[in-house]
Amino acid sequence: MTQVISPRFAANLDWLYTEHAYLDRVDAARADGFQCVELQQPHLHDSDELAARLAGLRVALINAPAGDWAAGERGFAALPGREAEFRDTTLRGLDLAARLGAERMHLLSGLAEDTPETRAAWLANLGWVAEQSPLPLVVEPLNRRDMPGYFLHRQAQALALLATLNSPRVQLQLDLYQCRVAEGESMTHLARALDLGVVGHVQVAGVAGRHEPEASEYTADLKLLQDRAWPGVIGLEYQPRGDTSAGLAWLGLA
Repeated sequence: MTQVISPRFAANLDWLYTEHAYLDRVDAARADGFQCVELQQPHLHDSDELAARLAGLRVALINAPAGDWAAGERGFAALPGREAEFRDTTLRGLDLAARLGAERMHLLSGLAEDTPETRAAWLANLGWVAEQSPLPLVVEPLNRRDMPGYFLHRQAQALALLATLNSPRVQLQLDLYQCRVAEGESMTHLARALDLGVVGHVQVAGVAGRHEPEASEYTADLKLLQDRAWPGVIGLEYQPRGDTSAGLAWLGLA
């Protein structure tokens, strides 16, 4: 597929191009016309080789390490008593972000119920990293159908915590797929977050099966972002139905 893809779209290399070895996905995305990528678990790969492969591409976002994923860990920000793990993984993530030239980093909150204790831990941990980080940070509500028990799971919850934290360094990662699954729709929540000026990163996936979006599925959301002159990047975080390159045809109608 030969085209120039709008720089507002970033290929998530942990979800797209899985028909290739991980490092080869960088070249596949570049060949398809992507100018921007995002990385979910870059810490699992050789950082020097990854940085070399990424040369010339924008890295819009990386995730900080989230602990032992295979054992069920999903970050530590909201986990009382796990402050040491949070700080260690965050600092390692910031180091890798610097090596890769990443523009922002996503911090995972962990599996925990929303209680006064977990909220206090989240606020203390995010307050600490906001003072340490040289780059913007984002947090993302994840729907509990796909991520059972995840602490940050509703948009209003995230906005309330961000308002209490009150740090321009920490913003919202608004995955429109996650929002629609959890809340039933996305436009109201996107408009509210834009009004508050807290949207740092956006992601999309088709609600049906988390595949490519249908051609008109996010037309209104993308138009709202354009009308508001939102300057950020929209990550494509979905599982292609088949060949990744062939599935990019929907971008021509986005």
